[in-house]
Amino acid sequence: MVTPVTPDEANEAIRAFMVAPVRRGRPLWPEEQAEYEELLDAWAAAVRGGSHASSSRYALNGS
Repeated sequence: MVTPVTPDEANEAIRAFMVAPVRRGRPLWPEEQAEYEELLDAWAAAVRGGSHASSSRYALNGS
């Protein structure tokens, strides 16, 4: 079971991902793009207040 998070917590995870020194100033690699999209999905689920069923490590809001 994944602990539900707020949209702010999900947003902070996105910010932390994007400002990581290893990717600052360059386009995302394909695997990074997929990870970013998972973060966005988790944020959207948190905003909706619904569940986000995913096998991803970024299933921030779901069961």
